[in-house]
Parts: sequence; structure tokens; C-alpha cells
Amino acid sequence: MTASARAFLLWSLPVAAQQLTSADYAARAAEHLAAGQAQTAVEEYSQAIRLRLDSAGAWIGRGRAYSQLGKYSEGIDDFDQAVRLDSTPALPYIERGYAYGRIGEFDRAIQDFDRALERDPMNVRALSLRGTAYSVIGQNDKALADREQVVKLTPDSAEAYVARAGTYHALGRHDEGFADESKAIELQPAYELAWVARGMAYFTLGRNPDAIRDLEQALKLKPDDSDSATLLAQARAAEALVRKPEVTQPPAAKPPSTTQSSFPQPVKTATVAPAPAPRPVPKAQAPKPGPPKSDTASAALHNQRGRELSKQGHYREAIEELTAAIAADPSFALAYNARGFAYFLLRDYRRAIADFDKAIELIPGYKNAIDNRTAALRSAGSK
Repeated sequence: MTASARAFLLWSLPVAAQQLTSADYAARAAEHLAAGQAQTAVEEYSQAIRLRLDSAGAWIGRGRAYSQLGKYSEGIDDFDQAVRLDSTPALPYIERGYAYGRIGEFDRAIQDFDRALERDPMNVRALSLRGTAYSVIGQNDKALADREQVVKLTPDSAEAYVARAGTYHALGRHDEGFADESKAIELQPAYELAWVARGMAYFTLGRNPDAIRDLEQALKLKPDDSDSATLLAQARAAEALVRKPEVTQPPAAKPPSTTQSSFPQPVKTATVAPAPAPRPVPKAQAPKPGPPKSDTASAALHNQRGRELSKQGHYREAIEELTAAIAADPSFALAYNARGFAYFLLRDYRRAIADFDKAIELIPGYKNAIDNRTAALRSAGSK
């Protein structure tokens, strides 16, 4: 009997007849978690743990539910307990490593992924997450090694090619990066993130028409993606700046004709009335200061530089570039989010939260900023 069939049968029985076991609660919790009902899953897993404290699976399940709620510290505590009960499987190390990564503890995350891979060397999720952690801290050679292994293990995964492409671009190997992004699009034409990744890479390299084409396609696939829409606007603005016609210079004075005599001709004089005295010019009033003008193209360039520096692990330099982007365009939500993430990685949670708040204020419902803010609040509370 499947877990769902068993759960249905138990629900259909009278309350007095329901003698739920730890496994029953865990099965119901797993269904809630799969349905995105994380809080209910926490409650059901807690019942499973109450009935059987030595159930490593229930501890792992509740840890996953806490992570889904953004309660990463609570999740880590549960994964710790699962490891104490059974340190053989790779799963609790992978889940704990993921939670550590979400609160910016990348060294600990990598240690857990190492332990997971000692137990299961071909585990794609552990390799993928370790590659991401290496990428975030700027160890791109190690990130590339993990991501190359993931591509070998899952050659039909568009996501694997997009991840490896990001590392190629970070290493300056752009041709290989574009090849991977194109391969991802070939494998999965409706994969919006592949179009965004290639469009962003084109934009970073100043290939604005190519960037515009890819980002327009991304928005066709996901019209409500505010990040893609903002990036597309930047690419269009940058291209308009490139195509702006040059100011026509006034024609230079013609040189004297070589057919004329080299000696000046005598000029006939005439009596000329003196010119009237010029009227006094009234003093011009200083213009009233208006709202700061945004320079979208300049902001886009600073934003891209900041993101590249952040990928390389140069977070303070990234913050300087992203601050310049915000100064050029105070409504640039993506730059606030990126700067907040750099502050987050430096463990300056107060500034990080302030930037995430501003990004959400500018783009209500900005999911990435909301997720980042949740992680920052959790980390700030666990200091």
C-alpha cells in the first residue's frame, strides 16, 4: 500500500480507531512538504519525532521543512540530530550544507558537501551545491571542476550547462560560456533562465543587440519576471547610448585661397557710426534644484561590474560599484538587491536587510530580494 493510500485510509477511520505511528505521521508530513505546506509538515514531523526519537528520517524531514520556511538555524539543529543518529547516509550532510549556504556559512557548507561526497561520490546534488558554494566565494577553478562533473553525470540537463556557463564567464572563457548557454537552450527551449543567463552575459560584454534579443525571449516565456524586464531596459538604454548621433561640429574656417596674392589688398575706409552701448544684462537667477536625474546606462555598467566583482569574491569592491549604480539610478532595485547580498556575505546583516527592504519597496513581490531578506533576518537573529 502506498503512503498516500495509507494516509487516506487512516483519515477515513473514526478518531478513536486511529493509532497513528511515527511512520504514519512522517508519511503525512512528507505529503504536506511535497505540496508546499511546510508549517503543517513541521507539525506532523514533530509528532513523528515525539513517538520515536531515534527516527533519523523524521529529523531530516523536519529539517527540510524548516529550511523551506527559511528557518535555517532550526533546520541545522535537526540535521545535526540526524547525523548523530546515523552518520552513514549522505543526505543529512547535503541538507545541512544547503542550510549553511543559505545563511552565508559557505566554509561549513563545503565541509558538509565534502562529507556527503565521501559517502556518495557521484551525488549530483552535492556536486552542484558545492560548485555553487565555491562560485560564491570566488574559487572558480574548483567550481568549474564540480560543474564539469555534473555535466558528465547529467548530459541532458539544461540547468547543468547554465551553471557551468556562469563559471566559464567568471573565468573569462566567454566562448565556452556562450556554447553552454546555447546548449541549454537547444536542450530546453522554454528554459527561461538559460535565455536570461546568455542575455546577461551578452550585456556584460557590451553586445547589446544580442542581449536584447535573448531578454525579450525570456520575457515571452515568463512575462512577470521583473529582473529580466529591468535588465532588458538597461540593455536598451545602453544600446540607445551607443547609437546616439555624434554632435555635428561647426565647419572650420576656409583657408585663404592659394590663387590670391600673398600681400593684403588695400581696404577702402568708410566712416562708421559708433555702436550703441550694450544694455546691462540682468543677473540670471540660479535654477532651482530638481530631482536627481537617473543615468540608466551608467547605472547598468556599474551594476554589471559590481555583480562580476561579487562573483569573484571581491565584496567590498562590489559594494562600491553597486553604490555607484544606485547613485546613477536611485530606483535601481536590482542594484539594491545585489549590494544587499554582498553585505550579507560580509555578515553586515543590518545593511543587507536595509538594501533588501529598499529593493522590495521598489519592486513589490521581488522574490529573490524577499528570499535574501529572510536569510539575512535569520542570520542576524542567530548571531
